[in-house]
Amino acid sequence: MTCKKGKNHKYLHIALCALRHAEPKKGTVNGMNEINNEINNEINNEEISKRIQLLKRIPIPESVTVAAEYIDGGSFTEADGETVHGGLPPFYRIEVHSTPSPTSFIRTELWLPEDWNGIFLGLGNGGIAGRICYGALAHRLRSGYAAVNTDMGTSRGHYYSGIGNPEVAKDFGWRATHLMTAVGKRLLYALYGRAPDFSYFVGASTGGQQALSEAQRFPTDYDGIIAAVPANNRVFLHTYFLWNHVHLRTRDGRVLFTDEEITKISDLAAEFFQSRGVGEKGDNFVSMPWQNENTVKDFIWFLAKDRSLFSIEQLEALRAVYSGPINTVTGKRIYNGMPIGSEIYGCGIKDCSSNAVPPHFYPFLWTFGKNCCPHDFDFGKDMQTVNDLLSEDLNANSTYLEEFCDNGGKLIVYSGSADPCVPYPDALAYFRRVAEGNGGYVKTGEFMRYFIIPGMDHGAGGRGANTVLGQNGEDMLSALRDWRENGRAPQWLTAERRVRSENGELVTEFSRRVLPCDGDTPSVPAWQDN
Repeated sequence: MTCKKGKNHKYLHIALCALRHAEPKKGTVNGMNEINNEINNEINNEEISKRIQLLKRIPIPESVTVAAEYIDGGSFTEADGETVHGGLPPFYRIEVHSTPSPTSFIRTELWLPEDWNGIFLGLGNGGIAGRICYGALAHRLRSGYAAVNTDMGTSRGHYYSGIGNPEVAKDFGWRATHLMTAVGKRLLYALYGRAPDFSYFVGASTGGQQALSEAQRFPTDYDGIIAAVPANNRVFLHTYFLWNHVHLRTRDGRVLFTDEEITKISDLAAEFFQSRGVGEKGDNFVSMPWQNENTVKDFIWFLAKDRSLFSIEQLEALRAVYSGPINTVTGKRIYNGMPIGSEIYGCGIKDCSSNAVPPHFYPFLWTFGKNCCPHDFDFGKDMQTVNDLLSEDLNANSTYLEEFCDNGGKLIVYSGSADPCVPYPDALAYFRRVAEGNGGYVKTGEFMRYFIIPGMDHGAGGRGANTVLGQNGEDMLSALRDWRENGRAPQWLTAERRVRSENGELVTEFSRRVLPCDGDTPSVPAWQDN
């Protein structure tokens, strides 16, 4: 399709200068087999040496240093000395350190297999990052992908890394991922002598933020992108965490709900929606927890029917959490509320009240310092301060995707209906805004599709579906590739629940087709049984 043209987008221009290199060396891994044939060994070493020398000559930014080693298959052991990734083919491991500003330090790793399938694959991180995701690199390497991952510039100081250092927000929000991509492609070209056939990015949660940031800010970096449970509305998402914390835990540290009460709420949530005809008979989860603006009020009344279960204080806290944070100055909603039925999962009621410091508090630490108190936060004045300082870099809310579309880009986004960590209503609202700015839902569906997975927690858990596949049961990356390379758009996704039986066998409890959203608020689940 030809997308509507818009204003020129701002690109990061990287000056090419001479490279400062760390001395590469021939690497080994635990458990690798000895090469018995000395003649072949010498030939192989000569070829490896030539390839690594190519990496030394590639022009990349002067703020980047590179170290490279060859690993002759087998296994790779992480720096902790305990975490081992086995079954690896021979590959080149390239470590990259970037300092795009004097106060930045970004780690990146690029794993290039000898037997390359021609695809460059960017991999997202999670949470506040601060580490390389070796498991993801190893998984994709086994399938022949040239895979790259970054720590997003937060390895030094972690939660405190952005205090007094605004460059960290740029690195974390967008710069580290783009540099990872740009430098990774140049190093790949140096080793293989050609550009990739296609480039893809796969990320979830923080990786979903990286994914949408790439599509918006650097639309030619990738040909196809998967943004799962995307944390792209970053500053306001973290305001939601803070709002939940101060309503679920008193200033003196008293927690309002026991574990048993939290489980009871989730049980009653499934019962409540089943009574409204939402969900399949026998489901113990909520497949679509939002029907209309009165749903929260009706559910609170449903809980209040048996007054021996919950106190007025508890019910009012639930009302606030399900409704979402409100700006005390404007009276407008800052972010959506916690989905009903998601209380028992990560970042749900328990997580948001169990610790003195709320989960994912770092944007407020970066803004107000390490001694700021959650209960002192002003959701009006202080909200504006955080927004002014961080939103431009941390948020990825632009609906300007015309260049990504014109480049042939394809974007798959999905959320879990029972995810309290990155609730689906925000991603649904973003999808609607994209459709409004790109010619409607039919035209938008030619390059972007959004799905809500029934009963899924944050990524791959929950009482409902815990596995997401393409329409023919293929993995999601294969589904994305089929759309981009062959023009076969996913008409549905396959949501399955898989569990281990007593004898250890993996059993599929259900399989349901999840239809793409068309923009209407779903009053019934957008899925059907396979």
